[in-house]
Amino acid sequence: MSKFDKFISKLSNKTIVIIAFIAVIGGLLIISYDYLLGKKERAYQEVSISLFSENQDNTPQNIEKKEEEYIPTPNPNGYLGILTIDKINLQQGFYDKNNEHNNVSENLTFLEPSNYPDEKNGNVILVAHSGVTRIAYFRNLYKLKVGDTAKVEYNGHLYTYKIDDIYTETKDGNVIVYRDKNRKNLKMITCTKNDDTKQTIYIAYLESVK
Repeated sequence: MSKFDKFISKLSNKTIVIIAFIAVIGGLLIISYDYLLGKKERAYQEVSISLFSENQDNTPQNIEKKEEEYIPTPNPNGYLGILTIDKINLQQGFYDKNNEHNNVSENLTFLEPSNYPDEKNGNVILVAHSGVTRIAYFRNLYKLKVGDTAKVEYNGHLYTYKIDDIYTETKDGNVIVYRDKNRKNLKMITCTKNDDTKQTIYIAYLESVK
C-alpha cells in the first residue's frame, strides 16, 4: 500500500466531507467573482455609451439671442437722418427738405413728397446719383435684391426696412411709385445701371424700430 493510500485510509469520513465542502465553496467563489466582474465591466460600458450619446446630442438648444444695442452714429454735420446699407458698404447722411444742402449735387436728396419715419405710414423718399463720381452715393444700389435691408437713423431711433420690390421707369423727370400706403416705407431712386434712359426704384417696408 502506498503512502498516499495509507494517508487516505487514516482520514475519517467527516474529514473528507469537510475538505470536499471547502473545495466546492472555493469553486463557487471563483465562478461568482468572474461573473460579477463581467457584470461590472458591462455596466460600465453601458453607462459610458449613454454618457457619450448625451454629450453628442445635436438637438438645437433654445438659447436666447441678446438683441444688439443701438448706438447712434456720430453726426457732426447735423444731418436729419443717416442711411446705412451694410450689403454695399453705404453710410451717408441726408438733410431736411428745406435745407440748402438737400440736393443731388451734394448729398442724398430727401425728396419733397416725403414725410418722416416716425409719422403714420411714414414715407421716406431718397434720391441720389449712380455712376462713378464722388457724389454717386447710389452707385452700388444695383447690387441690392428683394429681401435685403436698409437702415435709417432718425431722431434717436434706428428704422430697419426690408426691400419688397425693385422696378424701372422711364427717366423723364417723373416717377410712378407703387407702394402700400398703409405701411411705413423707404423708397430709393437712382439711374439704372448701363441704361441712361431708365431709373430704378427700390421699395422697402419697415421691419423694426430701435
